[in-house]
Amino acid sequence: MSDRLLRVALIVVCAAGIAVAAYLTYVHYQPEALICTGSGGCETVQDSNYAVLVGIPVAVLGLAVWIAALALTIWNTDLARTLTTALAIGSLTFTTYLVILQLFVLEAICPWCMANDVVLVPLFTMLALLRLRSAPDA
Repeated sequence: MSDRLLRVALIVVCAAGIAVAAYLTYVHYQPEALICTGSGGCETVQDSNYAVLVGIPVAVLGLAVWIAALALTIWNTDLARTLTTALAIGSLTFTTYLVILQLFVLEAICPWCMANDVVLVPLFTMLALLRLRSAPDA
């Protein structure tokens, strides 16, 4: 797969991540806007003590990471490629923690969070690792 195609794929994944994180940020501040299944999992996760880390909503942190990932993907240098991969691996580690919290501590699942944590972040990590390995187009 060419570096250009990997960059486009990363940009698409980052855009999807930004959309999900922006929505989760919005509903953190406007809980009545939450659109979720009737199970109450979204509300449980969003209202938990784990939804805020050092005074910052996890959704805001996620939004910042996705924006940084997009900027690093657009900034096409060897350093940006390395930083994108480091960000992806760090994100994968943190989202693993968040999934464990949802499943085993809160015993509630937020489909929006899981879309980010189980679909977008692993895909972002895989693409970032592939891009790090690929040679830039001449």
